[in-house]
Amino acid sequence: MIIQALDKIKQQTIISSLLLMIVGLLMLIIPVRHDAILVEVLGYVILLLGGSMIWDFISGKKKLSSWILFAAALLLVVLGIFILISDDDILTVLSVLFGVLLIIDGLHSTVHAWMYARRSGKKWWWLLLILSISLMVAGVVILNNPWWRTEHSFVKVIGGVLLYAAAVGIVRLILVWPIRSKQGALG
Repeated sequence: MIIQALDKIKQQTIISSLLLMIVGLLMLIIPVRHDAILVEVLGYVILLLGGSMIWDFISGKKKLSSWILFAAALLLVVLGIFILISDDDILTVLSVLFGVLLIIDGLHSTVHAWMYARRSGKKWWWLLLILSISLMVAGVVILNNPWWRTEHSFVKVIGGVLLYAAAVGIVRLILVWPIRSKQGALG
């Protein structure tokens, strides 16, 4: 059972790290004149993600975790619509969106550091814990948006932090997988 959970974590980490790298690089290299297009694409992607999560809920079994994901999907749809219709408050929308996502990813990495890397006897599990905490701090900083007043500079900061989040995801993968048991069997 734990091996299946770790396989799922491994796949999710690889996919999310690749996506974060792609989005982060796009945000870093995109010219100023295309910032609005990037934000609009982000709105449509969030709408599609929310819609696919709703479709998974409709076609799947209705258990507690499904209802929680359904509520998250509804929030994503509302957020996607808000991104598409808001012009003036886009810095606020971006800071809230990416700040909350980074905090959630940091909490996710913290749980993996504590539950899996530490229990597997990895020497460097505390490094993942420190990186996870720094990811949450970066999320709080982006959420507050204290220094970046232009959309373009803020998009660049978010791109850099997303690349950092991808690096944390890769460290998480290295430290969590493969797990070695001292007793020879996991169970």
